[in-house]
Amino acid sequence: MGERGSVSTPRPPGAASAPLQLCTCCGEPLAPGTDVCPRCNTDVRGGATSQAARSALVLGLIGLAVMPIVFSVPAIIMAVRARREIARNPGLHGRDAAGWGLATGIMGTVLGLLLILTVVLGIVSPGS
Repeated sequence: MGERGSVSTPRPPGAASAPLQLCTCCGEPLAPGTDVCPRCNTDVRGGATSQAARSALVLGLIGLAVMPIVFSVPAIIMAVRARREIARNPGLHGRDAAGWGLATGIMGTVLGLLLILTVVLGIVSPGS
């Protein structure tokens, strides 16, 4: 008896077998022509990813975690730059990273401004 879930289909003699493509993230075997892994939703088409999109995401996350305004404003700038770059080059990946970089950059900027406002209000009106 074979392993559970394994099915063997006979191939005609002389037929070349297509190379097995695996997901780059989870290793799931993929059907020929598959663009997205059905198991982990990873884009398996390949191609270049925008460095500006990656930078925007990293800066946005650092801005949320460490220094809101210092890293969040550059994250917004890099995200807008990445979105324009991706719009000009359809084969370039990273649209989601640019979107998340923009979102985290905006959240970090708002958080930083609220932090500054809280400190200023605390200095102007110290305890009653």
